[in-house]
Amino acid sequence: MKSNGLKSLVAKFVVSTVVAFGAGVGSTSAAEPIRMAVTNWADVQAVANVAKYVLETQLKQPVQFVQADIGIQFQSVARGDLDIMVGGWLPVTHATYYAKYKNEMDDLGIIYTGGKNGWAVPAYIPESQLSSIDDLSKPEVKSKLSGTIQGIEPGGGLMQASEKTLKAYNLDGYKLQASSEAGMLAGVSRAYQSKQWVVATAWSPHWLFQKWQMRYLKDPKGTLGGEEQIHAFASKKFTSKFPRAEGFFKRFRLTLAEVEAIELEGNTTNDYATAAKKFVEANPDKLKAWLQQ
Repeated sequence: MKSNGLKSLVAKFVVSTVVAFGAGVGSTSAAEPIRMAVTNWADVQAVANVAKYVLETQLKQPVQFVQADIGIQFQSVARGDLDIMVGGWLPVTHATYYAKYKNEMDDLGIIYTGGKNGWAVPAYIPESQLSSIDDLSKPEVKSKLSGTIQGIEPGGGLMQASEKTLKAYNLDGYKLQASSEAGMLAGVSRAYQSKQWVVATAWSPHWLFQKWQMRYLKDPKGTLGGEEQIHAFASKKFTSKFPRAEGFFKRFRLTLAEVEAIELEGNTTNDYATAAKKFVEANPDKLKAWLQQ
């Protein structure tokens, strides 16, 4: 899914730039907080808020959200500047970062499977005209799309794969428009309202597939990757500093559908913390499994 320029960014990186995406159910404990890396992506917000709610209410373990670009997350967890990240996509999306830092991190396990990256289009675009990335080379298709692929933040795994895809399919004259998740969604929304053509970088799980009727373009060359597994990666000191939390993360499992349901609720209410709370309270058996010794 989802940076380069790490040297300059790391120089400016300060752990105190904490961004709480949801008002955490705080603990008054003096325990050292877990510094959890997050990005402003729906799937990460959903997973991180569920983990935060359980850790703080059940294990009395404070959690601080620290927003950082995905490349900074890998580097900071490897260096011990951050304790854990919950959005590591393998085997393709974050393969470059993982190869560089895997020996300096601990893999606490797969949180969910079925992740997917791709280029998506609204269902109202006829499949007879546009069903595969190969079709983007048709002059009439390129014209209707103004030669633009709507992207997200530059440097992320999905954007890196998208750059390779442009070259692999010889899509000369196309521009990969760097933006943000919010910018990509705004572009899809505008196009949908007037039934204009648009191709957007997208991924699953994401609530956009529940809000709008969208489909992935076929990727016969496989440049955007296949099914992904989403991992929790922790610093080498995590186990000794937070042994109970480590046990939780090793048992922390969600399904793709559950992540999307939390996303949809969080996006609709603009309150991921409450969406996470509602999900946990509605799934006592799952909570019990996460906390078993």
